Parts: sequence; C-alpha cells; structure tokens
Amino acid sequence: MIRKLSVSNYRSLDEQVTTSLGPFTAFVGRNGSGKSNVVDAFNFLRDAMHLGLGGAITHRNGVAAIRRWSNGRPFNVRIGVEVDFDGGSGAYEFELAGDKQAEYRVKREEASVSRGGERHQLRVEAGRWTGPAGLLPQVDEASLALPAVGGDERFRPLLEALKSVAVYSVFPDTLRQPQKYNPERPMLRHGENWASVLQDQPEHSWKPELVAVLRKRAGDIEDVRIAKAAGYLVAEFLHTSGSRKKWFGADQESDGTLRVAGIVSALLQQPPLALVGVEEPELTVHPGALPLVVDFLRQASRTSQVVITTHSPELLDLLEVEEIRVVERRDGTTTVRPMDAGQKQSVRAGLLKLGELMVAEGLRQEMDVPEGASH
Repeated sequence: MIRKLSVSNYRSLDEQVTTSLGPFTAFVGRNGSGKSNVVDAFNFLRDAMHLGLGGAITHRNGVAAIRRWSNGRPFNVRIGVEVDFDGGSGAYEFELAGDKQAEYRVKREEASVSRGGERHQLRVEAGRWTGPAGLLPQVDEASLALPAVGGDERFRPLLEALKSVAVYSVFPDTLRQPQKYNPERPMLRHGENWASVLQDQPEHSWKPELVAVLRKRAGDIEDVRIAKAAGYLVAEFLHTSGSRKKWFGADQESDGTLRVAGIVSALLQQPPLALVGVEEPELTVHPGALPLVVDFLRQASRTSQVVITTHSPELLDLLEVEEIRVVERRDGTTTVRPMDAGQKQSVRAGLLKLGELMVAEGLRQEMDVPEGASH
C-alpha cells in the first residue's frame, strides 16, 4: 500500500504537495481542480517502471506537458512515495531538472527498502551511482536506476509495488465495441482489453461477483459471458423477463450498466493490483446505484488499495470524512489536503452530510500545518 504521496510541479500540482493515503481514499474537488493530475502521478510512476522514464514522458507528449508551467527557469518535477508491502516497507523518490522547457535530466533518485531487519539503499545523483555492494548498473541522466536493479531481491518488492498500479476512466463506448484479443495486462485505462482480461481469468475469480453486482443494479441480469464473433471478443449479458431469457450484446446495454461492469472488472483482476484508481465512478451511473458501487469499492479495498476522484454530492454522502482529500486549484496551481477540522466536526455531529456540505459552502482544506507534519 502506498501510504504517502509527495509531488512537486507535476502538471498543475504545486511545490511539495504531500498527502497520506489509506486503503480507500477519495480526492474531491471541482472540475478543473487537478484531481486527474493527482492520480496521474501514480500512473506516471508506474509507467516509468514499466516503460522507462523516456517512455513515460513520451506517452504524455514530452516533459513540457508534465512540468508545471513557468515563464522563467523550468520547475523541477519531483515524485516520491512511501510504501508498505508484505514483510517490509520502502520509499522511492526522483527529481527531474532541466535548463529548458523541453529538456530533462534525472537530478536525483533515491530508494530504500526495509525488510527482515535489514535496510538497503540506493542513490543516483547527476548520473553517479551509490548503492549496495554487488550492484553497479549503467546509469545516465536520462533514465532511472530502480527498473534496472529491480531484479535484485533487495529491491524487487519495491519495484513490484510501484508497477502494480492502474488508474481507470472506463468508457462505456469502448466496452460496447467488439474487441480484438489483447494479451496486455492489467486492464487498460479505458477498458480497451476488457473482454480479453475476463476471458483469460478463471470464471470463478470474476463472474459470481460481477453478475451479483449487475443483478442488484439492473434487476434482470442473470449471467455474463465472453463470446467470439468473426475474430473479435464480445461481452454478452443474459437478461430474464418472467420465464423468458435472452442474451444481449454489450452494444445493447446502457452506459451505466457498462461503466459499472468495467469498474467492477478492474477491481476483480487477478492477481490483485496493489493500487486501483477510478476517476469519477459516478459518471453515467444513476444516483440510486451509487451505494452499490461504493460498497464494492470498499470491499475491493480489502485486497487492493483504492483511490477515486469525485465531485458528486450523492457519492460524497456515502463516504467518511477521514477518507477525503480536498483538491483545490488557485492561481493555476493545485494543492491537496485533508478536510477542514471544523467541517469534519459538523459532519461527525450529524449537522450536515458531506454532499450537503459541499453544495452549501464547498469543502475546505485544513489550515496550514507546521513544516514536517504529516497529512
């Protein structure tokens, strides 16, 4: 589990944005506040481990697209996490510098792993390696060292934790279309390989829970299957009406049904991901079905850390104040903090629900905390 995220100057994020994370965390803010940039920091870190730093940057159209805008010397981008994993814990951070907006170099990279009573550290600064005995990877200022040494048993748990992350914005139209088989795992961001993921997993690992959720939502769905048609994979849903039963393709299902199906499928992937993010799970979902969605998100957080973004009052009413991180954008920069203590107390006292509070006065961030204090 990632227990702490620290970011500086990534997209709209301000200097030293630091937030704690629990098994279930909701980033709440208005449209355009920067919620997507917060969760994309997780994806960027994951991509840097999978694709290499250059690949992660290219995937986002260059370093100028990920660095907070500056009309002078470019800002340094920094991303750091503190992680707990089976049998130990770790920390990782890197900082990118550059003299021009379109340039970058790894100014500093640090990793530490505590496991079995031992602590291992590595550090790279300006292309110079400092690490444990027996490891001497080739390093340069354009790449990260952790992916290169992640096969070493001392650092493998940290690398695997950072790679086992996925953030989803499921598109119903993507799930609706027949899909060519795609062996890539995990499920892709918009569900482009959704049918392939379900086909390749044992049915017992996903079908009972997916069908149960859809039955509660739609009332008449009894089964789900992945069928083959002209070289494509197609999701089909069995509907009942009295004694009649009929299979319907995903192209005939509502946006809400498909979005719920995609979110649930992402959370049922095997092996479970370390962290699953879902952007605005309320989109296209009827407010009456949101308790079902939130219940499943909470259930999933027992095996995978779950983070969501939202600005839905109906969904907020289903959350706890301790789970909220308020995202605000002022003067072009984004900050992330827990809720204001006074507003928390109002909710705990039953004076207002979270959704009502947001509509009435907006959720406020807590006051400035002393330097070095934890969020």
